[in-house]
Amino acid sequence: MISDYDIIKKSYHREFDLITKLYLKDKFPHSLIFHGPKESGKRKFLDIFIKSIYKELSIDQFIFEINSDEKIAMVDDVRNFINQCNLTNSVDNINKSFLVINNLELLNKNSVIALLKTIEEPPPNTILILITHNLKLIPKTIQSRCVKIKFNPHQLLASKYENKSEQENLLISDGSPSIYNLLQSNDGNLIKVEIKKILESQTFKYVDFENFFLKISNNFDIYLPLVINLIFHNLKLYFKSNICDLNKKKKILTFLDFIRTNFRKDLFLDKKKILFLIFNEYFSLELSK
Repeated sequence: MISDYDIIKKSYHREFDLITKLYLKDKFPHSLIFHGPKESGKRKFLDIFIKSIYKELSIDQFIFEINSDEKIAMVDDVRNFINQCNLTNSVDNINKSFLVINNLELLNKNSVIALLKTIEEPPPNTILILITHNLKLIPKTIQSRCVKIKFNPHQLLASKYENKSEQENLLISDGSPSIYNLLQSNDGNLIKVEIKKILESQTFKYVDFENFFLKISNNFDIYLPLVINLIFHNLKLYFKSNICDLNKKKKILTFLDFIRTNFRKDLFLDKKKILFLIFNEYFSLELSK
């Protein structure tokens, strides 16, 4: 089974080699933006890089981090964070520290202003890493002062494999190591075959749905993301092969919005009802006609 480390390292080998060379030549930029979808390995990539340059040393002593999913940083948090890093770097002038701000798009206006000042006047021996899931939400004043690295693993990594099944699984996983590893397992592959069989049917047969639900009901939370990713994968293929069918494309976009709106992890719905709604809406697209 391929590890998260291997997936990320192979996906971003060009980016990894580039920033390593810049670091060794002491030409590393003061500020970088890591941008890309969730679960695309942005934060893990940073850990792998820092570990590679500091070898046996613990990387925790070189990373200062705020703005996690649990606690969104306010302007005072950003200022205190920067001051703390300044004090630390005044003691150690040899190794560089990495200031990591997650969920950059969630910072308020005052926090952005405080951050902008730091980007323009960076502390010595400090590298600022700004991580965002949506680059479009980041002010141009921040973007223009940073080197941007885009994270989009599934396309990069798929080209590394000659095995067609692995290529397909990487594309279906859309950069998620957990879904990829599930697809590579025997149980996950069997479920993939079952899902594809249902999706390739001309009509939605309730008896097939019942049988499928019984197979995944005990591990529903594990297999639901796989169902959704397989449907998304099918729709991407349809988009590519039906360029001029604007009406169908509108229906597909409506369906994707339906999925995003109704099937959040924190939304409490009957499991069987969730699965039925997904398949029913998919077949209402009438892609085979």
